[in-house]
Amino acid sequence: MTDAGLPRPQPPADWNGPAPDAVVLAAGRGNRLRPLTDSLPKVLVPISGKPLLVYHLEALRSAGVRRVVLVVGYRAPQVRHFVGDGASFGLEVDYVVQVDPRGTGDAVRVARDEVHSDSMLVCYGDVFLPDETDLLRRFLRDSRPKMAGAQVRSGGSFGRLTTEVRQGRTVLAGLQEKDGRPTPALVNAGLYLLPRRVLDLADRLSLSPRGEFELTDAVLYFATHESEVEVVDAGPWTDIADAEDVARAEALARATSSPIDSRVAGGTA
Repeated sequence: MTDAGLPRPQPPADWNGPAPDAVVLAAGRGNRLRPLTDSLPKVLVPISGKPLLVYHLEALRSAGVRRVVLVVGYRAPQVRHFVGDGASFGLEVDYVVQVDPRGTGDAVRVARDEVHSDSMLVCYGDVFLPDETDLLRRFLRDSRPKMAGAQVRSGGSFGRLTTEVRQGRTVLAGLQEKDGRPTPALVNAGLYLLPRRVLDLADRLSLSPRGEFELTDAVLYFATHESEVEVVDAGPWTDIADAEDVARAEALARATSSPIDSRVAGGTA
């Protein structure tokens, strides 16, 4: 048992060895959520009474993950105070600071020295997945590289995925970052299972046209030059960019049977 009385997370029965470390990207400010994010980091914005980050931590523990690396930046002390060493969530949590928010690729590479496993889960902290535990369990059925994709009506604000079916598996064939086209698309849902090799590729990234280091550039290079990356259906999903997204996430949360956690942003009950 952990200090908090929670069961020790166990790796999936068919995973060869301990479950991989998880890197959770939690450095964002959330400008379009102001004024709420003037006093809260984006990952502590409440969704149906529970901070967004708690959904991710609980899902990771339920899926068998034991160790999480939190990449923090904006209002980092508040995140550290809330999560602590992770014991209250049944996890071991370490922190790295993304001093200058230069994109997801930069966020992952600043975490590289804290990733101890051969594979790693990478989770964008500003997405909401009501079926995240089940999705993580599907990811961890084996160690093959994977990423989650979600179907949306308007894909212009997201990374669009193109896929191919090979030997019965849907795999990544192409990825285009935010193109502004308001047409239906399969988009990047912000959850990956990747080998450590991708950290080496992230070190070699150049700035994208958006002026950021994109993790997706490293993932696409890996998928097209080194090894297939399976695209797994994320199911219900939304990113959390503005108040409409929060309302959408709350509707998804109400549709699930997960109990509301008593913890609130800034401390524990």
